[in-house]
Amino acid sequence: MKRGWLINIALLVTVALLTWLALRAPSREEAARAPLSAVKPAAVSRITLTRPARTAITIERRGEQWWMTAPFKARADEFQILRMLTILEAQPTAQLPATDRTLFELEPPSAVLDIDGVQYAFGGINAVTREQYVLRGDVIHAVELRHGAGLPLNATALVRRALLAENEQPVTVALPEFTVSKKDGRWVLSPPSEAAGADELQRYVDQWRMASAATAEPYDKRPPQSDIRITLTDGSTLTMGVLQRQPQLVLWRRDNDLQYTFLESAARSLLDRPGSTPAISEKYK
Repeated sequence: MKRGWLINIALLVTVALLTWLALRAPSREEAARAPLSAVKPAAVSRITLTRPARTAITIERRGEQWWMTAPFKARADEFQILRMLTILEAQPTAQLPATDRTLFELEPPSAVLDIDGVQYAFGGINAVTREQYVLRGDVIHAVELRHGAGLPLNATALVRRALLAENEQPVTVALPEFTVSKKDGRWVLSPPSEAAGADELQRYVDQWRMASAATAEPYDKRPPQSDIRITLTDGSTLTMGVLQRQPQLVLWRRDNDLQYTFLESAARSLLDRPGSTPAISEKYK
């Protein structure tokens, strides 16, 4: 009698344990929607993107910044890098064996993203579910279209368009027509102009410090019309070749061999003598 009672207790404990495990185990849908990788974007150090018949793009993390090392060298745009790395956190809605890669347009794939040695191959798009097939290892995953859309079509799309880096602070901006420089803690315009007060000069230098181009790409080798020299707080000087002034301003930054194209309104804020025209923000009120 006592033995039967112990057996019943053991069975109850077993049933309770199995029930607990069943509740703890993820469902098939939950398992399918687990992230593709446990690696976080902040931990990534090297990325390579290849597409058929195109030069591979290689990007490396150097300290706090991303740099493109191929097909040319340039600071990379962190926002665009993060768009590429969203594939790490993709939550697939389905997982399929990679027995017929041709069926999923993975022979060859439209793009292969290598993240620290792990490859993600992008295949065809399911017209019904509006998802894209991605091969990782021996498994094909169905993921949202935005992950494939975040891959750049060419290297220039990854170039950071800011003319100056965060640590490049101007103390002198010298154009052929005039110079703005800091002396004894205040900005001075040469030749001087009564129309250019302290606020106008500070605003002018800030326009250079925060200048962001519409496009940035490798230098096209045309000769510059003139030069603009920017002296930084560390004593170094950056030389910008003026390739074009109108209708858009095109500057060649000689040290990185990239050219930056600015829209007309941005060009005026960089080329016009401080105090000679109304501030852009006020002119268009």
